[in-house]
Amino acid sequence: MRLALDACVRGVEAGNSPFGACIVRGGDVLACEHNRVWQAPDATAHAEVNAIRAACAALGDVHLEGATIYSTTEPCPMCFTAIHWARITRIVYAADIADAERFGFNELPVSNATLKQLGGLSVEIVKDFMKPDAVALFERWAQRAGHRPY
Repeated sequence: MRLALDACVRGVEAGNSPFGACIVRGGDVLACEHNRVWQAPDATAHAEVNAIRAACAALGDVHLEGATIYSTTEPCPMCFTAIHWARITRIVYAADIADAERFGFNELPVSNATLKQLGGLSVEIVKDFMKPDAVALFERWAQRAGHRPY
């Protein structure tokens, strides 16, 4: 999670929204990325999607079985679906959807637990891991002049 938080900081410093993700498998870091929505510009350039793209490219494979994705915020439904399609085994996140909403982000209020249940999926979900650190990054982002949610 520390690497995902560091990626988030790099993104904020580059003028992006405060989200970071890191994918690890077997002790190897496959990818650490941040949100690039405004930089791209691309509404799908979320940290989790960017990390999945980078990990798949690094491995030359679209499947990431056995991997864990660490996300600074609960993955949105789009990112959760990408995680499912990449066959990532475990999701660990810090802040939740409600935290992102408090800072002005237009989140769909559908939790990962609900998506897991609706899909009958076996992905492991660990929530609130290092949550205060992620919320502090939202606060840091909000204090920057010219911040804008999407």
